Amino acid sequence: MEGNSIIQVRNLCKSFGELQVLNDISTDFMEKQVVSIIGPSGGGKSTFLRCLNLLETPTSGHVIFNGVDLCEKKVDINVHRQKIGMVFQHFNLFNNMNVMKNLTIAPMRINGKSKEEAEEKAMEFLKRMDLEDKAESYPSQLSGGQKQRIAIVRSLMMEPEVMLFDEPTSALDPEMIGEVLDVIKQLAFEGMTMLIVTHEMRFAREVSDRILFLDGGKIDEDRNADEFFDDPHSPRLISFLQKVL
Repeated sequence: MEGNSIIQVRNLCKSFGELQVLNDISTDFMEKQVVSIIGPSGGGKSTFLRCLNLLETPTSGHVIFNGVDLCEKKVDINVHRQKIGMVFQHFNLFNNMNVMKNLTIAPMRINGKSKEEAEEKAMEFLKRMDLEDKAESYPSQLSGGQKQRIAIVRSLMMEPEVMLFDEPTSALDPEMIGEVLDVIKQLAFEGMTMLIVTHEMRFAREVSDRILFLDGGKIDEDRNADEFFDDPHSPRLISFLQKVL
């Protein structure tokens, strides 16, 4: 693979009781690469993504981020997690805070930014998203698409090196999906390293450098986007694509 590896996954396993969800996964993710992770429900996609920043603790194996094994007990995961942004399906905004407070509380408390510095940066992002008029609004006053764009800005405020997206459009009405995907496309154009669990196949093909097909807790196929769709090798992937395309 070209470029510098930013995350290395080695022999990653995750079980919930007797249920093995991830089974001995090893792969590398490169700087400025956009990787989509697709596959059937229950195949382990979201669990895999959550293991990369230890929101789920792996049962065994290693996740190495910028040369540091996050699975080592002595590692302060919170320090490294600041550089791994996460966007969830259901936004996870603070409902009792307006948009500006949602965006500035972490940079001020964790990164030591001044109120003025944090608010100036937040307004720059809001203008890029055409949401500058929502700075004083509360989450209950926003559409689903607006909430998700705010959630993306909140992650960007921490200046992450990697962004993880866990089905970022699955909770949205169809007409709102495009505005969120456009933001992710712009981040890809700007060179943000991103790992995206998604069911949006056309989007995955358009934005991804590489696509992983996860099934039964294993990577069943790992190809560049065009080859993945035009020349799938795995019988399981061929069957999957026939159903979803």
